[in-house]
Amino acid sequence: MVWSKLQSSDKAMCAVALIGGIVALIETLLHMIGFLEFWSFGIITEVIALVLALITILLGVKPLPYTPAILVVIGLLLIIFASWIGGIIVLLAAAIGIIT
Repeated sequence: MVWSKLQSSDKAMCAVALIGGIVALIETLLHMIGFLEFWSFGIITEVIALVLALITILLGVKPLPYTPAILVVIGLLLIIFASWIGGIIVLLAAAIGIIT
């Protein structure tokens, strides 16, 4: 998709997804250094959360078809692996995309 072809609601979804990805990236990095470590499943899950945060940022920059469905899956996986706040923001972006 090209930005000129997106509706304003899709632009809002992309902006919220971008913010959620950045928050998830920061939260995951803090989790990796042990600052926000409420629970830990090991370094592998933290690396997976880091990759998911980067994918979310890329989806915010360049959306694909079925982006809301992809964001729902990524948001749930972020919540499971390491990033509660970022995952909730990504789910909010998915809800914006689904509603419109």
